[in-house]
Amino acid sequence: MLSLKKLLSASILLLPLFTNAQEKSPLITGNVNISIKKGTIACDLIVTDLPDVKDYVIRLNSGMNIHYFKDLKRSKQPLYYDMDTKDSIQSDETKAYYLHENTGNPARYLPEELEIKYAGMYPVIADSLSGYMGQDWRGNIAFNGYSVRAEGMQAAWYPVLYDKATRTRYAEVKYNINITCNDCSLLFLNGSQPVRGTKGSFKSDATQEMSMYCGDVKAKQNKGVWLINSDMTAQQEQKLFDLAGSYQSYYTKNFGTPFKGNLAFVQTTPVADSAQWAFSFFSAPTTFNVGAGRYGLHAMFDDKNSGMPKKTMAHELAHYYFGTLLKPGNEFGHAIEEGFAEYLAFNLTKHLEGEAVYNENLQNKVHSLKYLHKYQPFSKVVSDKDYGNREYYLYYYTPVLLLAIEKEMGEPVMWKWLKAMIATGSDHADYSLMLNTFRTAVTDKDLQEKIIKKYFTSDDALKNAYEVLGVKE
Repeated sequence: MLSLKKLLSASILLLPLFTNAQEKSPLITGNVNISIKKGTIACDLIVTDLPDVKDYVIRLNSGMNIHYFKDLKRSKQPLYYDMDTKDSIQSDETKAYYLHENTGNPARYLPEELEIKYAGMYPVIADSLSGYMGQDWRGNIAFNGYSVRAEGMQAAWYPVLYDKATRTRYAEVKYNINITCNDCSLLFLNGSQPVRGTKGSFKSDATQEMSMYCGDVKAKQNKGVWLINSDMTAQQEQKLFDLAGSYQSYYTKNFGTPFKGNLAFVQTTPVADSAQWAFSFFSAPTTFNVGAGRYGLHAMFDDKNSGMPKKTMAHELAHYYFGTLLKPGNEFGHAIEEGFAEYLAFNLTKHLEGEAVYNENLQNKVHSLKYLHKYQPFSKVVSDKDYGNREYYLYYYTPVLLLAIEKEMGEPVMWKWLKAMIATGSDHADYSLMLNTFRTAVTDKDLQEKIIKKYFTSDDALKNAYEVLGVKE
């Protein structure tokens, strides 16, 4: 995900270390009731097809109040439960629960058929000019007066199982959900088509992050691509459909791996000061753009300032490859996820939008990197502290180095490396995976060692990149 304003990093508040490997995917069924005017979400959900996990927690948004947990195969009596407070500290916006068998046995126990009933109430920020929140971010369950935005990975508006032993998060689920929102005109659940009206049924046999957007908004569709809550003219909407198609085709052609599912773009406004807060994120296959005015999707068609918004779209779509097909496994895994997505955005814009847009975006990166200090090279990143500044390392330092590496060894070899990384299908992407696939893709041993020494292990990697790219701070 990418912040649209460099001084704000609301969309990248510290992410916990996790993987998303899902050898068995949970199925969530049940009913969800929403009011966008009152800021309420009430859920009665049943979770089945759970993997056999012993040391687990069930993460749920901190704003949700538990009515009960029940084991539907054993008893209709509510189960005892506790909170794992240590895990909750590391879980962004969630609380972490675990269950007992009601037999006095303190061991954690996970039912085969688990019913969870809960409800939450959130502030409704109808006037973002005077009554806005102090900040907004991806994991915020946001009611802005005309809609609600709630994603799965951070916000966990639905129950997300987490295996503590393997650090596996089961945020991607199959679902069969009924949503009711009497003050909405359109309902959308990631992975399904929008439903016009106040009630809708949504089903997916493929695993999805169950991100949700519902409100008094409209939607349009063109060749399988959905645009929800557009703030554009009809001509601009068609340009967006064409642009999305060309970007999707570019990645598909170069990776040889097509996107699964229909692309969707959601335009909404932040619940913080819209002059100061704007960001976007990808919940495959949906891109959420949270911004108003010059940070709305229509900004891609502003002749004077379209470079950054177009690169942002390219970045989010690149997360289908780095973030969906290949997922982070440790702290450096996030540098892979975000850094390679941003590199791909540069590569795409250079070819499809032109050298001028590419050079302008590159110079903006270089200018901002003067704020990055006390960081470690790729090979020495172990913890968040090694980044110096997380945003600048992931979104600026890493892609600039990758652009220099591309220039040193050529695009064909670079694409060979990128495809080798994606082909692993790993849920534990880390430095070792990056290094090993690099060695596999680059058969010239002398070039191998040259690149590794200059960019993977050197404290002067950024200086080396500037020299190769011909740029100055």
